[in-house]
Amino acid sequence: MVNPMLPLMTAFVLRPYHAVSKPTLEAYSRIKRGKLMRTLRLERPEFFDAFGRLKVVGGADGTTAPPKADELREQAAAKFKEANDLIEEAAKTAGITVDELKEDDSKIPAETLAQFDVLMDDGRKLHDDHMAAAKTEGRWSDHREAFNFYHEKATGRGLPWNQVAVSELARPKSLGQAFVESDVYEQLNGAQVLTNEQSKFRTDGVTLLSKLAKLAKEGDEEAKAALKAATDIIQSGSAGPGEALIIDQFLPGILALPQRPLTVRELFAQGLATSDVVSYAAQSAFDDAAAAVAQASSPSTGAKPQSSVAWERRTSPIETIATWMAATRQQLQDAGQVQSLIDNQGRLMLQLEEEDQLIAGNGTSPNLRGIANVVGVQTLAVAAGADADGTGLNNLKSIRTARRMVATGTARKRADAVLMNPNDSEEFDLLTDGNSLFRGGNPVGNFTFNQPLWGLRRVESEAVPAGTVYVGSFNEGATVLERSPVTVFTTDSHSDFFIRNLIVVLFEERLGFPVFFPTAFVKVTLQTWGTPT
Repeated sequence: MVNPMLPLMTAFVLRPYHAVSKPTLEAYSRIKRGKLMRTLRLERPEFFDAFGRLKVVGGADGTTAPPKADELREQAAAKFKEANDLIEEAAKTAGITVDELKEDDSKIPAETLAQFDVLMDDGRKLHDDHMAAAKTEGRWSDHREAFNFYHEKATGRGLPWNQVAVSELARPKSLGQAFVESDVYEQLNGAQVLTNEQSKFRTDGVTLLSKLAKLAKEGDEEAKAALKAATDIIQSGSAGPGEALIIDQFLPGILALPQRPLTVRELFAQGLATSDVVSYAAQSAFDDAAAAVAQASSPSTGAKPQSSVAWERRTSPIETIATWMAATRQQLQDAGQVQSLIDNQGRLMLQLEEEDQLIAGNGTSPNLRGIANVVGVQTLAVAAGADADGTGLNNLKSIRTARRMVATGTARKRADAVLMNPNDSEEFDLLTDGNSLFRGGNPVGNFTFNQPLWGLRRVESEAVPAGTVYVGSFNEGATVLERSPVTVFTTDSHSDFFIRNLIVVLFEERLGFPVFFPTAFVKVTLQTWGTPT
């Protein structure tokens, strides 16, 4: 337990040394004496005892008597111990804790408090005599050492410095406190310039000098030399000595490079594959010879027409889309955000390639066959024609024609979307009529982006080349079959990665893309935008 009277004892002990006229000069002189004593210990060790203290020769028998300073310190410690015991006994008598007694000293009997003050005064005087004797003997005892000694003598324990409440007398004034207690602040208040918004004033500076600065101001040459020159300015510029103290503000997270939106795969139906090859039977012929037949009038008449249908087995392979990156083991362990970023970026890389494959894959393994290269997909090329009210109208008409082709082709499907490049989508938005009014609506008022074209959902994707549009029954015409979803693998068993602390982060997915009804799609080649017709 911390001595409850320690803050009070600290104040009593420190009080005389904060009242002297030149405390900084004494401290500076102490430094000089310390250097002298260290030199003397090295050159004449016989003058010092085992504890590094100067020996004081006693009687004729040559024995060494204890220094007078040590005797005085023991006597001072005894007085402080008596004072401490007195307070503890008073708390015990009152039936309260010492902490409670410390908070309210009115519970201490007057005679006990008077006796305590006498013991503390005697202890301080003995401590003053001890310090004077120590100086005479060429030794110096600082306050920390004295506090440790007195506290241990009084309580039997060393001083817990992390719990010491230093008295206000021991604390130096802050710059703000020095200012409000200065004559300058008093002059400002007296002149009422602080309450007058129109006042302009200038005051003398209020400086909080360090001990060394005070010595230099008083003319001490060594103190002047120890001070830094006025030109040594501490500033936080790139070349200043304060640069290392400026810490950059770090914004959490990692700023990833934006990529194009993923819009293609969601147009198609989704399914699961259970094998590396998907096969299915598709009707390849529908020979309908059904007709009205008259009643037979002879053996050679009345024959019924024969119709036929045919099927074929088609296959769609499962292909692999993959990529990998290398990262250090430390990077993956120490930066969780980096690990998450790598996972997300690798997944995105696969999905971007996936969209390219669904549109333009050439079908040669390991590529998927995209709708642009599927045999049987219908085509429509917009020819230049006589547009009555502006360039681009034929392109708009072609979307309607393609929708009809999906419905009347052999697939007999209902178109559900029109897929195009963002550049072409913009051109459709900019179409005007003969009165120069935008066909999509007033751009300042009720216009909305990605408006349907001929009732079809408009979808933009940079995977589609500019000048080409796909109209189709995407949900019924083809299906994305997933054999293995995007999976992340890691290993150090690649090349010399193990001895270099490198990790392979592998991303892989396996899928197939059977186009069940090729004629459910129409590939439209647009007329060049901006060309008069």
